[in-house]
Amino acid sequence: MQSWATQMPAEMLLKSDGFASSLSSGSVPFTLEDFCKLTGRSYHATQIPVPVQDFIAYGKEFARRFVPNLEEQNVASVDRVDGLFRVTLANGDSFLTRHVIVATGVSLFQYMPPDLAHLPKEMVTHTTAHRLFEHFAGHDVTVLGRGASSLNAAAALHEAGSRVTLLTRKFKIHFHETGDPEKRSLLQRVLHPSSPLGHSLRSWISSTAPGLMRALPGPLRDLVIYKHLGPAGGATLRERVQGKFPVLLGWTIASAELIEAPNATDRRIKLTLTNAEGDAREHITSHIIAGTGFRVDMNRYRFLNDAVRAGIDCRRDGSPVLSSKFETSVKGLSMIGPVAHSSFGPLLRFAAGSQYAATQVTKQLVRSLAKHRTSEVPSFAPLPASSSVK
Repeated sequence: MQSWATQMPAEMLLKSDGFASSLSSGSVPFTLEDFCKLTGRSYHATQIPVPVQDFIAYGKEFARRFVPNLEEQNVASVDRVDGLFRVTLANGDSFLTRHVIVATGVSLFQYMPPDLAHLPKEMVTHTTAHRLFEHFAGHDVTVLGRGASSLNAAAALHEAGSRVTLLTRKFKIHFHETGDPEKRSLLQRVLHPSSPLGHSLRSWISSTAPGLMRALPGPLRDLVIYKHLGPAGGATLRERVQGKFPVLLGWTIASAELIEAPNATDRRIKLTLTNAEGDAREHITSHIIAGTGFRVDMNRYRFLNDAVRAGIDCRRDGSPVLSSKFETSVKGLSMIGPVAHSSFGPLLRFAAGSQYAATQVTKQLVRSLAKHRTSEVPSFAPLPASSSVK
C-alpha cells in the first residue's frame, strides 16, 4: 500500500467502484464492503466513490488480519546462489529462498518526457511526487496529461489556490459516466455485461478470463489492451475540472526553456507549443507536474542483481514475459501487479486483479513446495543467525 499512501493526492477518490476495489484473501473473504460496515464508513457497490484514505485503511487492516507476520523492510539485493535466491535486506539480514514474488506496483516506473530532462528537477515533477498541494498556492503550475492522476492533481491545485493550466496533446478529456447498473435493461446487461473494468463484453472477458487474454496472439492482445480503459477521470472529477481553470487541448511541447532570474524562486519555464495545424504559441509557468504515466523497465529493479535481471525475457514494451502462473524466464522469480498486464490484460492494472494473480501464483507454489518438501537444501557459506531458508 506504500504507493497509495505516499504517491496519491490525499483527497483523491478512486476511479474504480467499491465492488471492484477489494483485495483477495482466498477462501476467507474480507472485502472493502466488509471493512466499511465494520468501521462505519459509507459504502455502495457503485454509487459512492471510494476515498483513497478509506482504501489505505482497508489495506492496512487487510494486512493485519491476513499477514500478521508482515516484516516491513527494504530489499537491498536479490541474487542467485546454486539455484536458490539470496535476499539481502537493507538492515543487513539475508536469507535463502526458492521463490521470489515481485509485487511492487508501478512506483518505480514513473515516466518523464525527455524534452523536459534538462530542466531543474525541483521545477519539473511527476504526479507521484505530490500528495498535498497547498505549497503551490499563488503559483503558476502547468499539469501535463488527461488521465486520472493529471486531473486529480489539476483539481487539487486549483482548490489549493494555484493558477493551474492543464495541457494535453489530445483534443478531448474523458470522464467515466455515472449510472446505477441495476437500472439497466435486460438487453443492456446481455450486450454490455457488468465487470470490475466497466460495462462491455470486452471488459467482461478481460475480467473473467485473464488466462484467455494471455493465450491471444501478441499483436491482438496489445490492441485489446491499448483500446481498453484509456486515460480518463472518475465521474466525480468532472465538476472539479470543467470550467474551473484553463485547459489547452491539442497542443504538443516543441521545446522547453528555463528563464533565469536573479532570485532562484522567480525562475520560469517557457514552453513552445505546436498543434496539428502548424500553429505555435508560448506558455510560461513556474512549475510543471507531469501526469505522463509509467513505462515498465526491468532496469529500474535495482534490487535484482545484474545476472538476475539479464535472465528475464521481456516483451517489446519492456514488461516481463510471464508463464500462466506469472513466473518469469528466471525459474522461481514471479511478478504480479501492473507489470503483468501486458501478458494477462487490463485487469492486472487494478486491485480487482489481485484474486486471479494470487490464485495462480499460489497453485504454482503449492506444487513446488510439495516437490521440494523432502529435498535437501544445498550447503552455503554461513549466513547471519536471523537467516532462514524459505
